[in-house]
Amino acid sequence: MNDTAEIRTFVMAHPFGSLLTNGKQVPQVTHLPMQLLTDDAGNDSINLHLSKANPHAKGLENTENAVAVFLGTNGYISPRWYAAKDNVPTWNYTAVHAIGTLRKIENEEELMKLVDKLTIEHEAGAKSPWQADWSNSKIRKMVNAIIGFELKVERWEGKEKVGQNRSAEDQASLKRNLENSGDPAYQFIAKQMKTS
Repeated sequence: MNDTAEIRTFVMAHPFGSLLTNGKQVPQVTHLPMQLLTDDAGNDSINLHLSKANPHAKGLENTENAVAVFLGTNGYISPRWYAAKDNVPTWNYTAVHAIGTLRKIENEEELMKLVDKLTIEHEAGAKSPWQADWSNSKIRKMVNAIIGFELKVERWEGKEKVGQNRSAEDQASLKRNLENSGDPAYQFIAKQMKTS
């Protein structure tokens, strides 16, 4: 995947991802909701927040390198689904990595704005969207239990592996088997194949 607009659309459709940074002994990973924002100049950033109690959050610093990983629908592909014989199993998937540096957000007002933006995006379809009442002491106290970060995206890496390397006959057979599976995830993978 090389098209930035396609990558942005994918990330917005799969906002729950993984934040990875270098740890002392092993990489540190936290799974969390993230929000993609693009400014007027076309620069991308990802807003996220972690609990202050999360050990990962405690070690993160400004300008630290990080990767945000977004994984789409994926699934096992059986060799019996191909027209050609003598194949092995594989896995079809779509994934995007956002590589960049972190900016720590500790200011209470900025944290509230970060939470508000995330909430507005995910409450948009509700008849009566929930919004934080920051004058409520209980809710205000909860914002002080988190630490926010902005990941300034320096580059994107996207991969869509949906059988595009196979012959037309194999692709047609694979699509047919995925569509007939009855599994919504496999049916979605079949739709991705048709658009790739």
